[in-house]
Amino acid sequence: MSEFEIKKRSVTSATVRMCRGTQEGLTVTSDVEIRKFINFETATDGTAVRLVAEDVAGRTVGIILTIETLSALLMTMPRMASDAIKRAHGDPTMRITYPATDFQIELSPGNARILTIGTPDGFTVSFSLTEELSQELGEGHLRGIGRRAKTH
Repeated sequence: MSEFEIKKRSVTSATVRMCRGTQEGLTVTSDVEIRKFINFETATDGTAVRLVAEDVAGRTVGIILTIETLSALLMTMPRMASDAIKRAHGDPTMRITYPATDFQIELSPGNARILTIGTPDGFTVSFSLTEELSQELGEGHLRGIGRRAKTH
């Protein structure tokens, strides 16, 4: 068992600083180019994860993220991937799509619905929907087209 798996992590643990502030914004002080992700480990208390990867020089590196940082990264990654694919193809309408093969709808306290959608390779994502949004989504699906304007 690795030290990370058995170590209790606190939210106030030290983090490695990869950027320094400048007047123009952030300047990257070092880059690590990842060839492939190998695995991940979760701290025994669930407060952090370590992504285990191989860099382009063939070295195994670990990137430790607190759950807060991981959550922020998860919310940012779809936009990052979307921007990259549009630029790579020179097409602002390009999308990354995944085949959905299963779903589950659950009713949670407060009459919210939890919609979980899955793909053949085991990826799942869950969304919390109000009753109103759930109804709009269903109606849009039946029509074959739909959209709800962003509220922010």
